[in-house]
Order: sequence, then C-alpha cells, then structure tokens
Amino acid sequence: MDTKVEEPLLTAQEVAEMLAVRPSTVYDAVYRGVLPAVRLWEGRRRTLIRFRRTDIEKFIRERAVVPDHRCQMEERCR
Repeated sequence: MDTKVEEPLLTAQEVAEMLAVRPSTVYDAVYRGVLPAVRLWEGRRRTLIRFRRTDIEKFIRERAVVPDHRCQMEERCR
C-alpha cells in the first residue's frame, strides 16, 4: 500500500489566506461540515487538521457565483 501524499497539505492559515477569511472561520466551516479537511490526529484537547489544495479549489469552484447576464440588459434588475 502506497501511503505517500501526492500533494503537500495546507494549514488552516494557508486556507484562510486563499479564502480571505480568518483561520477561526476555516475551523468553524470544518466543524460544521462545510469545508473538507483531513484529520491527522484527534486528541482529547486538540485535533490536527490539514487541507488538500485540490479540495479547497473544488470548494471554491462549486460555490462560484455566475452573474445573470440577462439582468444587465434590463432596467428593473439594477
């Protein structure tokens, strides 16, 4: 079994910088089940969490807001 990690894992700080939020917001999203994470270690007091860049990029792509171009032409949408 190959256990080599194919991509370096990111810290909550690095993910926070990618998302332009605070690290506490990243942790909150993980605990609510919104943001995918890798739990490396769960102890009584601390849980070591890291993130795959590909998971975070997918998270961003799936939540991208695409503007409705039809609305730009209509006066009532402004």
